[in-house]
Amino acid sequence: MTTKVNILIDGGFFWQCFKKINKRNPQPKDVWQTVNDVMALVKRQTNGETEDILFRVFYYDCRPFGGTIKDVAGNSVDYSVSTGYAMKNKYLDALCAMDRFALRLGELSFTGWKQDIYSKQMKPDFKQKSVDMKFGLDMATMATKHTVDKIVLIAGDSDFIAPIKFARKEGLLIYLYSMGNPIKQSLRGHCDYVLK
Repeated sequence: MTTKVNILIDGGFFWQCFKKINKRNPQPKDVWQTVNDVMALVKRQTNGETEDILFRVFYYDCRPFGGTIKDVAGNSVDYSVSTGYAMKNKYLDALCAMDRFALRLGELSFTGWKQDIYSKQMKPDFKQKSVDMKFGLDMATMATKHTVDKIVLIAGDSDFIAPIKFARKEGLLIYLYSMGNPIKQSLRGHCDYVLK
């Protein structure tokens, strides 16, 4: 029996985990390699009982902040001219151009300044908006329309428990790949399989 698999990637989680493991920023080819590795783990988990095929990859993230804000000293800082701004946009554009990839973007907003606990310097504080909501809505849509049989989450956020529970009730199998990070029991308890 052939089963269709969607992989949903929390981009912020992936970026941080990859950087921690590899000591460098990820490239689009690294995302694709992770997708291939995860599909191999799914196939190994099913022991040949089903033929698992990748249907689509959904990558959830935000464009980098490109606005101008005043720092704590009152100086204007234009984030659109930073190297990080150009690099992250190039990365996201390359992902968007990949076959069977859907880039699902939220917004990154500046919420103020906070003190870095290590350097004691003031740093800008940015918050993602709409990313978790899109993640959850997409899972619910996949479940109700039965477009796939399995969903693999590359994430570590327990905010996804409600859509995971809904998708399982609708008959989908949920796999979790945490990239070697510890998994909260509340999240683990709602997934069918944890890939290692």
